Amino acid sequence: MMNEELYIKSRMGQENHFRVPEGYFDNFAAEMMKSLPKQPRQGLLVRLRPWMMAAACMAVAIFTATLYFVNDRESQQQPAAVAATTTTDTYVEDVADYMMADNLDIYACLASEY
Repeated sequence: MMNEELYIKSRMGQENHFRVPEGYFDNFAAEMMKSLPKQPRQGLLVRLRPWMMAAACMAVAIFTATLYFVNDRESQQQPAAVAATTTTDTYVEDVADYMMADNLDIYACLASEY
């Protein structure tokens, strides 16, 4: 490793061969800004994009609220006894289907004493 460094120093010397021309960095920023391409003007759709997103969110919120209140009004119009019976029967059937239980299993469960 030392031999390689000594060889390079003996061939090239201690002088830095990389130089910057005088005054290069004086106007560097201005010259760089001149060489950059001009940014294109934003189109109408790009400028309106945030407003379109807000309008879409509001449309979804209004649609969801409308569905909720229409379904709520329909459920209030049903008689309470019919709604309770239908809901309970549907719930029991859903639970039995989930448990994969038939009538015999349900009877055995209800008849057994714990």
